[in-house]
Amino acid sequence: MSVRLTLDAFARRCSGTKDVRVLWRLAFAFFQSRGAVRASYHSNDVKRPGWPPLGIQAEGFSDAWKHQYVQGGLWRSDPIPDLARRIGVPFWFRDIKTLMKLSPNQAKFLEIAAEHNVGEGLAIQLFGPNIHDAFLGLGFGPTRPTMLPAAIFELQSAAQMAHIRYCALTGKLGQQNQSLSPRELEVLRWIARGKSNSVIADIMGISRHTVDTLLRRLFDKLDVNDRTTAVVKGVSNGLLHVDGENVS
Repeated sequence: MSVRLTLDAFARRCSGTKDVRVLWRLAFAFFQSRGAVRASYHSNDVKRPGWPPLGIQAEGFSDAWKHQYVQGGLWRSDPIPDLARRIGVPFWFRDIKTLMKLSPNQAKFLEIAAEHNVGEGLAIQLFGPNIHDAFLGLGFGPTRPTMLPAAIFELQSAAQMAHIRYCALTGKLGQQNQSLSPRELEVLRWIARGKSNSVIADIMGISRHTVDTLLRRLFDKLDVNDRTTAVVKGVSNGLLHVDGENVS
């Protein structure tokens, strides 16, 4: 369990954060201290010129779920962020069936989420300047925790603080946060298409050792430790673009 910061202490640390990666870790630690075991942040950066239609940070989810959600295009049928945007108030994931009429694709999404043990969670809509809004999903495991309205409001307040700080940082840094070289970007794109390092080496006409070196460099720049998370970060930061089931 993470150190339980007060909301005031979280606000002070949040306002002083200079790096979006540090900001995400700080926010997730706060949510963990309130019982969350996973979190996903979906930014609507598509509304800002040059940004992709899907910006996601995720923690606590399986690689299989992240791969299917992002690379498999499952995000397109996820009804939870859309409902959060329309009603603007927090709600529990499993209440969605009583809050809206689901399409067949949306109902199928919930079935797949259950198969991946996504569990119960809290959906929170976040608001920022220049329509730079976002969605936050906080997962609490298989069952709904006992949580008073004041505790939900505290989570919503902390999430809103972090989102405002994210807007301030990305407004200054734009897409320069994690710039990759052309070769590093090419390796990332082939990874997104499921190619192994040896196959990438053959495609690019370079040695396997060079591919390994490029991979380590892009992992370091994206602050990740595995291929799946690298692809998620690539999509999130506009380095990769999702089109149906394809990533380019």
